Amino acid sequence: MRYLNEQTIQAFSAGQFQHRKPFPWFAFDTFLRPDAFQLLHTQFPALSLFETHRGIERANRQRPHDRYYLAFERSIYRDDMQPARPAAALTATDTAGRDGVVDLPDLPLPWQEFIEELRTSAVYLDFIDRMLESGPLTVRFAWHMGFSGSEVSPHRDSEKKAGTHIFYFNTSEDWEREWGGAILVLGNKRVKRKNPDVADFGDVEAVDIRNNRSFLFKNTSDAWHGVEPLQSPGGQFRRLFNVIFERQDAPVSAPPPSKGGLFRLLRAR
Repeated sequence: MRYLNEQTIQAFSAGQFQHRKPFPWFAFDTFLRPDAFQLLHTQFPALSLFETHRGIERANRQRPHDRYYLAFERSIYRDDMQPARPAAALTATDTAGRDGVVDLPDLPLPWQEFIEELRTSAVYLDFIDRMLESGPLTVRFAWHMGFSGSEVSPHRDSEKKAGTHIFYFNTSEDWEREWGGAILVLGNKRVKRKNPDVADFGDVEAVDIRNNRSFLFKNTSDAWHGVEPLQSPGGQFRRLFNVIFERQDAPVSAPPPSKGGLFRLLRAR
């Protein structure tokens, strides 16, 4: 099974990406082959694998990004922020495991194949190399499921991130536009503080996430983005898969590479 639409990838020029304002970004609607998207959508990892994030403090007094969270092979939250919760601490809605981490064999077969393709596809790695222009990189993977009331307050990513490719797994059949969930590209920031609201930006562009959409952006000093609080009914989730590219020269305080969840893009400058 092939998952990436190599024709779309090879036809896309770096100029289409690099020249976008207020920062390099692009929303794709055919990056995955249609049959591959349907398979990954149908076999999205089960909620029972996720852990619940509520009220976790963020930098610069930004509001928490509440969600269900699942990391591939190791979690930055386990290493950096909080211990695993005992099973007795889970509520009826916290159906996830205690650490929110999966290894490759724990995933449905389509997801195993998709991750392996992302890690090994010369076409995809060259594409990321051309778009991000950030030297040697490592990558990690994580799934998010947003629930009613979840938001992603306006923020820029940490300096060690070179860019992120977000694959969304909702369709028009399971997610109504009125529930929100669009990723917001934010520009013309009109306040100095580092925890702004959406209303503090002069330019706001909402990008639809449904029906085989993915969103690639380069992390720059102007790469402000967010998601307004979800208005979805109970049991309906905003589902995504993050492919996060980090600079190889990240600070020494950064967690060490995992047993294979990270790979290096071999690119000399």
